[in-house]
Amino acid sequence: MDYPSRAYLRRPQVLKPSACTPLFLAAFDRGAGCCIHTHSQWAVLVTLLVERESGPDAAFEISNIEQIKGIPKGKEQPGYLGFFDTLKIPIIENTAQEENLTDSLERAMDRFPDTYAVLVRRHGIYVWGDNVHKAKTQAESLDYLFQLAVQMKKLGLPWTPSQQVP
Repeated sequence: MDYPSRAYLRRPQVLKPSACTPLFLAAFDRGAGCCIHTHSQWAVLVTLLVERESGPDAAFEISNIEQIKGIPKGKEQPGYLGFFDTLKIPIIENTAQEENLTDSLERAMDRFPDTYAVLVRRHGIYVWGDNVHKAKTQAESLDYLFQLAVQMKKLGLPWTPSQQVP
């Protein structure tokens, strides 16, 4: 894709662009140098746990976990989150066609301007960073945190100190 003109450049011509292209462009429009999309089972499970525990409009939140240090603080804030910070990742509802996620993804990005990821319920996650290395590191850190969160829930452990576990 030619970014300034939004024209698809196909080589060879028989290839079609990814249905994710408009979603990647939403991240690039906000300064990302790379955007990664995965179908992580841990991301999917976390979206379902958040919905069950806190409702469909809630975000994933976790704190007091060392791996949070792999996630930047936000666009206008230098550095990375710390152990005592709370990582918040918005969750949007899935659609039948991937490109139809664009509007809700952009709204989530606007509502959470410091996020570097958006979860898609029953689908996966979009993660972006300043470059490929940072996006990959953030995607790996988040997947670790999601797996840990699922295991914590199984053990009845809260994701944040303020959460009450039934």
